[in-house]
Amino acid sequence: MAKPGPAHLIFRLQLKLHRLLHWEYWPMWTLYLSLAPWYLACSLRARSLGFFNAVNPSFKYGGMSPESKDEMHLLFPPGMLPKSILIKKGEPLPDIEKRVDEQNLAFPMIVKPDRGYRGKQVKLVRDLNELRQYAAGAGFDFLIQEYIPLPLEIGVFYMRYPDQSQGFISGIVEKKGVTITGDGIHTAGQLVGKSYRYHPQSSWLEKENKSVWNTILGKDEQILLSPIGNHARGSTFYDSSHKASEKLNVVIDRLSQSIPGFYYGRYDIKFNSWEELENGLNFKVIELNGAFSEPTHIYDPGHSYLFGLKEMARHWRHMAKIARLNHNLGHPYLPVTEIVPMISDIYQNKTDLDR
Repeated sequence: MAKPGPAHLIFRLQLKLHRLLHWEYWPMWTLYLSLAPWYLACSLRARSLGFFNAVNPSFKYGGMSPESKDEMHLLFPPGMLPKSILIKKGEPLPDIEKRVDEQNLAFPMIVKPDRGYRGKQVKLVRDLNELRQYAAGAGFDFLIQEYIPLPLEIGVFYMRYPDQSQGFISGIVEKKGVTITGDGIHTAGQLVGKSYRYHPQSSWLEKENKSVWNTILGKDEQILLSPIGNHARGSTFYDSSHKASEKLNVVIDRLSQSIPGFYYGRYDIKFNSWEELENGLNFKVIELNGAFSEPTHIYDPGHSYLFGLKEMARHWRHMAKIARLNHNLGHPYLPVTEIVPMISDIYQNKTDLDR
């Protein structure tokens, strides 16, 4: 095998420097370790390390560990979510195919772990063979979900104090999937390889885009290599919190108050246009996360590490106050003796997805 040339080594050095200077790529612990003293301060005020358990009384652990998406769906009013079916670990392939037919699910589809995090094992499957391969390799329960082809995707962070009649949007992130623009010279794969953002994703992007990987794209020709709006999978996040209009707040608040025991968390929503969304039209909730939700607008490339810390601290302050108010209404905190089992459950779930 030929040794990498000087140009390749220089690019690798530039890539490492780019990721070092842009905190959005840093490991999660660099954010959460810095926030540990703030979490302890919130715990002291609540007099419990497990205060988060009370923030969303209808969610297991308040949503601090990856929730069962299938169970979460039961809380939603009809028509708000994509059609989906739960596949249990080890379910026979013929049974899976029969259930897909019975539910009239059509390709492409989204498959995702029932209890997942940060986009792990989320995949767009385009045909029956890809679905079979995913099911055969899944060592966990997963959902087969209707693919929603609406063009726009956002994450909307919402919270409401239980003693107040209306909640509010605390942040909005717009998500742009993995998109490349042609120059008339390079192939799709070469363009990915030249990108600081997409280069680390090149292995799985190649697997997902074999039909175009070696195709030279015309000048200014754009193609979407992955529609999955997840930062860890290469998507770019943009802070659009300024779009939290009064009309949009009414739509999100009305939805949120229809979900029992929900006060704090982030929706992932696909929709057609901002105008329709503000009028409560033509949108679907892809996912809802509780206490462990991040205000993902912090990962806008233009935001600093300090901004991220401040926003996380602001949201945790609200979470702690909501939990205290719910606790006063009779909702329990998580006993210290149950925190270790919860962490063990989170670790086991992560291990299953990383296999």
